[in-house]
Amino acid sequence: MTITPPTGQPPRVSGLDQAAEKSGLALPDGTTHLITAPKARVKKGQRRTFADNMRRHDHVDAECARRIIGAGTEAIGIEDYAFTKQSSATHRLAEIGGSVRLACWRAGIAIAVINIEHLKQYATGHGGASKEEMGDAALRYAGVKFPSEDECDAAWARWLVLDLLGHPAFPLPAEHRHVLTHITMYRKEAA
Repeated sequence: MTITPPTGQPPRVSGLDQAAEKSGLALPDGTTHLITAPKARVKKGQRRTFADNMRRHDHVDAECARRIIGAGTEAIGIEDYAFTKQSSATHRLAEIGGSVRLACWRAGIAIAVINIEHLKQYATGHGGASKEEMGDAALRYAGVKFPSEDECDAAWARWLVLDLLGHPAFPLPAEHRHVLTHITMYRKEAA
């Protein structure tokens, strides 16, 4: 897929790393943000209620959509779910992730859903990289140190999509970039 900005400049790309409690967001201007869930008012020994989960869902969905769409995003890289993890947080994340993906789709934003191992491969050269290695790679290649792991992963998702669209943010070795052939951009069909 080709996304051609009117001025020939790089497309406006965002990156998103969603988690059950905190989501990292990288916007087209290069800034990163951490979107944190509202605290549930749960007493010791009790579980979150349905309402607690819905408040979390509503907050993250609205905040992500507002910032992504408000930034004039044309394409976004979204880190895919960690399918190997099995917990109630995984279900909440799937609901939130689905809402954000749908909001992007409705806004006409091209979406790349990036396998976690591919994102790690792109950043470090190996798919089993740790969060610390992802941060080290951001410092090595981009000269950036992030305040959170979530923001770092979101920035890598943004950089990967920029590269996929022909506008690499910085040079990377070929063994990192070969994963680009495994990434697909999806765009809403014209009505």
